[in-house]
Order: sequence, then C-alpha cells, then structure tokens
Amino acid sequence: KPYTSSAGVRRRTAGDCSTSHATITEGWRDDEGSSNPSGRDPSDNSTASNALLRCKKPFTMATFNANTIREEGRARELAHCFKQCNIDILGIQEHRRVHVEETQFSRLEGQYLVTSSAWRNLSQAAVGGVGLMLSPKARKALRTVTPITERILVAEFDSNPVTTVIVIYSPTNVAPVEEAEAFYEKLGEIIRDVPAHNFLAVLGDFNARLGPE
Repeated sequence: KPYTSSAGVRRRTAGDCSTSHATITEGWRDDEGSSNPSGRDPSDNSTASNALLRCKKPFTMATFNANTIREEGRARELAHCFKQCNIDILGIQEHRRVHVEETQFSRLEGQYLVTSSAWRNLSQAAVGGVGLMLSPKARKALRTVTPITERILVAEFDSNPVTTVIVIYSPTNVAPVEEAEAFYEKLGEIIRDVPAHNFLAVLGDFNARLGPE
C-alpha cells in the first residue's frame, strides 16, 4: 500500500531542516525611498481575500536572470515588463544589488521587489544575488521570506494549499565540484522540508548546458 502524507507532513521522511522561515516585519520602501510599512504576520489559515492560488483565476510565475538591476532604470524597466506580462511572482537571479540588510524590500512602478544581498568577488565586483518581484496580489499573500544561502531564497504565500516558492541561482560548470554538490544537497534538504501538501515551485537559473561541451 503506498504511503500517503497527511496535511502538514514534510517531504523528508526523517529529520528536521535547520532553517526556519522568517516573518515579514520589515517595511517596504516606495519609489521615492520613504518607508511604507505593510508587513503582516503569518496566519495559520488562508483567507479568501489573501489567497494566492484560486482555481478560477489565472496565476503566473516566471524566472529571469537579470544580469544586474543595480541601476534604478534597469530595475524600473524590469518592473514595467513584469506588469505588462501580467506576472504575479518572478524569481530573479544575478540582480547584483549589495546591501547590508539580510533582506531588502522595495516598491517599483507599483510592484514589489524582495532581494537577498549579492556578494563581491575577489575583484570587489558585485556578483550573484537572488530575489523576487511580486504583484500587489502576491505581496498581499506573502507570509514569510527567508534567505537560506547567497544562492537560495525561500518564500511562503497564503493560499489553499499554502504556496512555497524557492528561488535559486546554481553554481556554473566552472565552479568547484564541492561547491556545486553543497548547493544541491542544501536545495534537496530544503525541498524535503516543505510540507507535502504545499504547492511547491522552484524558480531558478540552474546554469545547465545541453549538447557537446
């Protein structure tokens, strides 16, 4: 007889992940940079007004390697295209925004940008960085967002079932084997820790190559 998980059972069969989700308490920063606190505490049950996934309404997720949105103009251009394409959740890789906050929240063109900090290479150039762009509907449903590593960000949204989104930026094929193995081991651990009845989406740039090397 096949094993069937009950609601709330983790995808892993034993053990607990050491990472816990962080509650959204930070204020959002609007286009002019002024604070606009609109954080909300996570609730155990999704409400009809906040639910992200509904059977009768379209909902779009996408992923995009931005190759930098450090400049304000590039970030606004992305927000404009995001809105024009009617996307609700966009996973972003290589935003290259370095900031002291563990997670930074911004408002651009009426959309919402969440980023974990990029890092600097040996030449002190900004590289990497993962994040999310959210529509107002997705922002309203956002429960938690947690930077796991420099390359992995996890967000949870109110819906029925609860929606878990993992944004990733994989090491390239020139990275040390140990770095790639550690990345995928951590990603697997996070996925196994997501409750089995959650709707799970992994949005990422896996830096995969097809065909001859």
